Amino acid sequence: MNSMILLDGSPLSGVTRAMFESVQRSCPQARLAQFTALDLARISAQPDFTSRFSGGGLFVLWFDGLTPADVVLLGSGVLDKTLPHALVLASMDTAWRTRLLADSAPATAPARTVLLEYATCISVPFAMTPRERGYLRATGYPVSKGIAESIVGGENLVKHYHRGAGTAPEGHRLVQAAIDARRCGIHRPLSEDELYRLWRARGNHAGSRTLFERALDWAGTVPQGASTGLLYRAAGGASPHWRVLAYAAGADDGDHDHKPRPLSDQQWNEVAQVLPEAGDQYNLGIAAHLHGRSDIATTALTQAARAAGSDGPAADAAATALHLLRANGTR
Repeated sequence: MNSMILLDGSPLSGVTRAMFESVQRSCPQARLAQFTALDLARISAQPDFTSRFSGGGLFVLWFDGLTPADVVLLGSGVLDKTLPHALVLASMDTAWRTRLLADSAPATAPARTVLLEYATCISVPFAMTPRERGYLRATGYPVSKGIAESIVGGENLVKHYHRGAGTAPEGHRLVQAAIDARRCGIHRPLSEDELYRLWRARGNHAGSRTLFERALDWAGTVPQGASTGLLYRAAGGASPHWRVLAYAAGADDGDHDHKPRPLSDQQWNEVAQVLPEAGDQYNLGIAAHLHGRSDIATTALTQAARAAGSDGPAADAAATALHLLRANGTR
């Protein structure tokens, strides 16, 4: 059996960079492939799954930014099929890992098996050492609390986000809606149409497409002192889909002494209504459970389970989680 190595840290702690540098230094000839947990679950169910690892050499599978639902899925048989053939590297926000370990419900037990038995967990520190601070100053970067935060300009982006509430309210509303989708457990990139629908659900306006495009332009603009926008194109700019800066989502969660912004039932329901696909509903349902939103969790998992046959892994995992939550007294 190969290992699973899980790097956990707060957003912009440099987890992705640490992973790539470790692979290049330790096993430069390895075959590295990036997956989502749902993709791997689908592939692992196929009869020719093991043939994908033919040809010799070390295979390394990389999961960037696991959601709680991803970890439950990996612990529900997917890792058992994968680890005989490949080393698994993954990253996860510390806040999600903490919530999973603090939970005691049978529905999330597979995730705790992953975290406590399968994975070697390595916490990536956020704060810089004096040497790292000196290096950044020498290379001309602004020095904040963390390395990646300094390089990206995380604090400047959060200030830009907060100022937008008064200076660019529609752009601020768009970023807030995208942040809340991530805080509800949905980490995947979002299409422009999905962002438009999230923005419309959040605002009290007619939903003008021109107004939305101006909002998206503001959200994607790189402000002074930063190297990215609050929203940015996925896949290094090559994708038509958009990601939201996870550091801004962390700020709304209260990371690094920022004032937390609570998620209301209305905001959970907006995300659930706009993103009805089984995979999104499964992710949202597990995240809602971890936040103590049992009604929302039950509704989302029920919605996901209805897709049985069309989206097997997500629907099956949702049906199992729903059964366990109900058996354990959650309604």
